[in-house]
Amino acid sequence: MSAHVSNESTHRTPKVKKSGAKAHLVTFIVSIVLTALAFIAVGYEVIPIGFTVPFIILLAIVQAAFQLFVWMHLDQKGHEFPRIGILMGVVVVAATVFTFVYWLW
Repeated sequence: MSAHVSNESTHRTPKVKKSGAKAHLVTFIVSIVLTALAFIAVGYEVIPIGFTVPFIILLAIVQAAFQLFVWMHLDQKGHEFPRIGILMGVVVVAATVFTFVYWLW
């Protein structure tokens, strides 16, 4: 009778960071709160008119970041190419906005 010895150390699968339902629920609640803040800022005029648009843009950027990192799993390994694409998109948008603001000023 031969004994079968299993060598699990050589057959390990890489550990993947699991983002469970808790992270998704927290992100969903944060998204709802950010949307409610934007609605309150416009609907009840609690923020001065000149600050409303930048405030809403800031809330949108924060909400997009939450959604990208939690729901699109950009915080995990193996997503470097999409991160580079998003970063380059941000650079192009920033350069375009800067150019048009400088041009109109």
